[in-house]
Amino acid sequence: MQYIQKYAYLETLFLIGIFLTVGYLFSADDICLIQESVPYLLILLSIITLFHGFESGMLALGIIAIVMWLFYDSFPYVPFLVNLLMVMIYSEFHYYWTKQIKELRTSNDYKTVKLNELANAFYSLKISHDQLEKNYVLKPMSIRSAIEEILEKRASKEVSQEEYFQDFLALLEKSFHMHGGFIIYADEEHNDEYLTEENANICYSATSERYAKEEIFQEYLVDKAINYKQAVYVSDDEGNPAIRKDIEESQFLAAIPIVYNHRMLAVLVIEKMPFISFNKENLISLSILFEYLLISVLKQELLQEKEALSCIEDKEFRYEYLRSSLLQQKYKTNSTVMIFKIEDEIQSLTLLKQAQAMLRSLDLLTYHKHTKEKRTLYYILFLFPLNDESAALGFLNRLRGSLKAKEREFDYMTFKVEEEELIKKYLLESRDNA
Repeated sequence: MQYIQKYAYLETLFLIGIFLTVGYLFSADDICLIQESVPYLLILLSIITLFHGFESGMLALGIIAIVMWLFYDSFPYVPFLVNLLMVMIYSEFHYYWTKQIKELRTSNDYKTVKLNELANAFYSLKISHDQLEKNYVLKPMSIRSAIEEILEKRASKEVSQEEYFQDFLALLEKSFHMHGGFIIYADEEHNDEYLTEENANICYSATSERYAKEEIFQEYLVDKAINYKQAVYVSDDEGNPAIRKDIEESQFLAAIPIVYNHRMLAVLVIEKMPFISFNKENLISLSILFEYLLISVLKQELLQEKEALSCIEDKEFRYEYLRSSLLQQKYKTNSTVMIFKIEDEIQSLTLLKQAQAMLRSLDLLTYHKHTKEKRTLYYILFLFPLNDESAALGFLNRLRGSLKAKEREFDYMTFKVEEEELIKKYLLESRDNA
């Protein structure tokens, strides 16, 4: 589908050429077949316009108009105007239909990513807790805290990309008894491209053997994991992970790819693992922790690259704001920011507590205060991803309805997510007036 749409104009020219050729062979005096009882031209224009949109429809009709001018004794104004009107109607339908599909797809992708992120955060905490229970007598440890240390080093630029991967592999060897493995990842210049042998880097664990890139990418498990974008592992007849001696063609036990927003971030390859440790539970845990690490690094890099709402300390809120802003730039989706400004601290905390209880799962808020010349202003910032101003005002009305009369008076403003400068101006001017 995307390949066809990429060459929409070429396909339009091809179809019109076929149509005119058939028309010329069938009736040289009526090459556009406008005098036939069946409206062949209208059918063709409807197919082109509904599939490719206004530009392709007008291109086709423009060619038809030239042919009508050259091959007919008098220009057929009525058939031409009828076809022009129908092309405009079809193109309008195509616009609204594709726009709705794009918005629904964007919303679905955003919700899916958010669900995966929340699930990964939850399971990483659970895995850390389970590991702590197993080891608390002899060697207390927390996987979650170990990953946070790796992320802190990466955020402060203390380690390179390869070094923090090595730290993560060392953590897997220590916590999951992985006796050999490596991570395949794209270099920084090509990290937005498809993962291939040419742009890939390999980070090995301390206990892993070294392999040539060609050998790794020809390996069945790795090739299938990259092409199908799903985890592949050696299994028994029932599909459960199992170390089988009868399988000689594979040098590795498992290949776990991490895909985020339809982009492959990296592939974790397990070379050796004890029989007892090689099970579905551990493979799922490895996948979740690896994805949690990579997505957290992406968040750090995005926040460092773009300084949107830098006056806000809440990194999670800033990241979601940036993501909503990027979605708006790419797909023209609506997202809204609403800001409460309160002078009384008790009132601000009451509003904060009530708003947190009423907030929907995808919506976010953050609390911020600023003191100047012995006077403090309290801000509550809301982000409503993929929702317009009416959703924010609807939430505001519900919130006010749940408050006492004296708590309902406060200043507020709503902004579109792309109005970053206005948001900053509102916050800064509010501070200056404090």
